[in-house]
Amino acid sequence: IWNEPDLDYQQPIIRTWGGTREQFYDLYEITAKHLKSCFPELKIGGPALCGNVDWARHFLCEMQKREVPIDFFSWHIYTNRVGHVIERAKEIKDAMGKYGYGDAESILNEWNYINGWEGEAFVYSIEQIIGLKGASFTLAVMCVSQKSDIIDMLMYYDARPCAFNGLFDFYTLRPFKGYYPFLWYGCFYDLEAEVRSESDPVNVYSLCGVDKAGKVTAVVTYYVNDDTAPAKSIMIDFGREGKYEVFYLDNIHDPNVREITDNLEFTLERCASILIKEI
Repeated sequence: IWNEPDLDYQQPIIRTWGGTREQFYDLYEITAKHLKSCFPELKIGGPALCGNVDWARHFLCEMQKREVPIDFFSWHIYTNRVGHVIERAKEIKDAMGKYGYGDAESILNEWNYINGWEGEAFVYSIEQIIGLKGASFTLAVMCVSQKSDIIDMLMYYDARPCAFNGLFDFYTLRPFKGYYPFLWYGCFYDLEAEVRSESDPVNVYSLCGVDKAGKVTAVVTYYVNDDTAPAKSIMIDFGREGKYEVFYLDNIHDPNVREITDNLEFTLERCASILIKEI
C-alpha cells in the first residue's frame, strides 16, 4: 500500500503523498482492513518507507493502536556503505517489534548504490552503478543480507530502462558488470546448505554453500568506496584440498572465462569479485 509517503513530509514540494500524516494513516487503515477482509490469504503491507525511521515508528505505533494488520513492512535505502543497510534493517526491525509487528516480514524493496543526490555526486553515482563499483556493492549487499536474520526479501532497484539499471544496456541488452552478481547469486538456489565463514577481512564480503555431493560454491567481493584503496590479498580455506573453477569480475577479465586452479590465494583489485566452484 503506497510508496514513500514519508519522502516529502513537512516539505514545501510534495511528490508522493499530498495529505497529512494522519490522513495517510486513515488511508492505510481503511485499505489494509478492507483488503484483508476480502483476501485473507494474501499478504498485505507497506508503506515502502523512503528512509525516515522516526516516521516509521510513529506509523507503526498508530497502526498498533488501530489494530491494523501488517504482514510485511517495506522500506528503501540508497547508500554507498554496505554496513548502513544492516544498521537500517536493525532500526526497522526494532520498531516493528516494539509496536507488535515483530513477526511481520521486513522487505527491502528498493536499494542501490548512491554517493550523493545532487550535482557531480549524482553523476558519479550513476556512472558507478553500471560499472565495477556498482557490481561489487550489489554483491556485498546480497552477502550481508543473506547472512542477516532481519531482512526477509531484497529487491534491487532497478532492472527497467532507467539511470539505476545496473544490470544491462537497455538498447543492446548487453550485460553491465552489475549483471553478474545476480547470475552468481542464482547459483546458490541449487545448493543444499549455506556455509558461514569464520572470519572476513575488512571490506571483504562472501557467501558459500555446498551441493548434494558436498562440493562448494562461493562468491567473494572486495567492496570499498574509496577510489584510492589498494588491492587486497585474501586466502580462502575450505578445510581441504581440491580443484576449483574461478571466474573473475574485474576490469581485466571477461567473467564468462574460467580458470582452473588448486590455489585459493587471490589479490583482488578494488571492487573486484570472484566466483569459485569446486570441480
